[in-house]
Amino acid sequence: MLDYECLDATAKFKIMNISRLLDRKSNGFSVLENNKVFWRTNALLTYKRCPLYFKLFIVDQKEQKLDLPRNIALAHGIIVHRAVEFLVRAYLFGLNGSTNQLLLEVINNTIAEILEETNNVENKKLFKDSIEYGYLAKKAFQAILSLNQKIIDVESVYLFENDKFILKLTPDLILSNAIVDLKTTSKPLSNLYIYDDYNWQLSIYTSLFNVEKSYFIYVSFADMDVRIVDNTEQKNKTEVLETINELTDKILRSEYEPRKNHLCRFCKYQSKCSLFNK
Repeated sequence: MLDYECLDATAKFKIMNISRLLDRKSNGFSVLENNKVFWRTNALLTYKRCPLYFKLFIVDQKEQKLDLPRNIALAHGIIVHRAVEFLVRAYLFGLNGSTNQLLLEVINNTIAEILEETNNVENKKLFKDSIEYGYLAKKAFQAILSLNQKIIDVESVYLFENDKFILKLTPDLILSNAIVDLKTTSKPLSNLYIYDDYNWQLSIYTSLFNVEKSYFIYVSFADMDVRIVDNTEQKNKTEVLETINELTDKILRSEYEPRKNHLCRFCKYQSKCSLFNK
């Protein structure tokens, strides 16, 4: 595990050469000069879910932009993540005074940033009231504290490297012996379904950070409430590394076959997919 802050000068120089890939706006995938593959965790899981979608959405598109209103649910998630990150960092810094006004500023600034990046200033009406985002962020933060573990880090970048790939890891929250992944949903908490992608994401984190437990904290806009879910489907480290190595070999061979999955019915590339055009 490589923590950027702890790298020596030589390692930092190497990381600087791929610094553009570490930007959160990057597509999260590149083949480096030494034929080593750089993955962001989300990009890796997208390729695992459907190689064809990965090619059309990530490889073929030079610039990724949030598509509003199509991806408003994703925008909601970004806002809640930023708000929870602020609350956790304020807690770690010992900010004991009222943070309500600062929290609302974080939320409003995030909304403004999303609108600016998408060139859709008029779409502000798509967003919820800032107080609603703040309320849910506070509930999620209290859920984190209820796990009774020391908070180690929040929303920081780590790198794992072997002879085939460099993997960018940005876990939502690292606790003393657990990883926490924050999920937002428009569904009621009584109607949750944990997709295989989600289990794999937490399995990658727990394996490479060598922690035993992992939790989802679901934030429901339907219920205006949160729920902690213990992840009981963790893969072991051997399976995780073997799978990443296998996916890396496949993408170096430019294998982009379609794969049926739970998101097929929503896919905007159905007209280009053999699964829909037999």
